[in-house]
Amino acid sequence: MDKQIEEIEQLFTEFIPLYHKKLSLIFRKDDEDMEYKCNKNQKRAILLIRKERGVILSELGRYLDLRKGSLTSLIDSLERAGLVERRLDKQDRRKTKLFLTAAGEEYYQQIMLQSKRTYYKLFSKLPKEEIEKCRNGLKDVVSVLKIL
Repeated sequence: MDKQIEEIEQLFTEFIPLYHKKLSLIFRKDDEDMEYKCNKNQKRAILLIRKERGVILSELGRYLDLRKGSLTSLIDSLERAGLVERRLDKQDRRKTKLFLTAAGEEYYQQIMLQSKRTYYKLFSKLPKEEIEKCRNGLKDVVSVLKIL
């Protein structure tokens, strides 16, 4: 069992840089026609804010692995750009939740279109069986990480 855990560690150690090199292109540059030019962390924040729809600042910080000062600066910049807005939590007025504005939603859609093109460009080269194995393996990894 220890050997299997060590292999999982090694596979993740190999996977993370490969992900950044091959798949996270969408976080590094914008298409020419995109109105907003956001950096990698701003884009990651937009994706997570959209996914969570009302995420609190501290939770977003954990997702992005950013400290409070860096996170506050990041959200301030997105708010100034008109992509994100802060709203008081209706159940607990001590908490502030983050939401995308209409412009943020539009930018999110542009990022997702860029993402789809990147993934299609890379994975369409594989045979269908390999795509299916990859999909199933990722589903398993996500399922396991959700329960840990």
